[in-house]
Amino acid sequence: MKISQLSTCAGLVCVLMAPVSYAIADDHRVQGGQGPYRASELIGKSVENLQGDNLGKIEELAIGSTGKVEYAVLSYGGILGMGDKLFAVPFTSLAHSRDGDNLTMDIPQKKLENAPGFNTTDWPDMSDTQWRSDISEFYQSTERH
Repeated sequence: MKISQLSTCAGLVCVLMAPVSYAIADDHRVQGGQGPYRASELIGKSVENLQGDNLGKIEELAIGSTGKVEYAVLSYGGILGMGDKLFAVPFTSLAHSRDGDNLTMDIPQKKLENAPGFNTTDWPDMSDTQWRSDISEFYQSTERH
């Protein structure tokens, strides 16, 4: 590969990765930590509620067209990754635990079990305004439980 082709490829990678870098570094990062965070630091993190119940783990981050992380996709239930239900949780609903090892979310486990969810093979259209409204309304109502 010629030097000019290599430079072009490296430049393209930087351009494509810029939204992820900005998304992790902006003010929509996980609350209560030092940030900015790498996506790899958050994916796989366990999530607990304030009562210490295990709510699952972060499987994916959904980044909007503006480059901001909008949702963390939380995996809950199932056995050994089979039968897990996925939830798109507003990213601003998450905070770091006191020890920084886990993430926390202020929601009772039973309420999360009834949250709008999806499975690994049937993701929702996250750009759908009705879906976004339903998710926002559900998680805002958890703040008033």
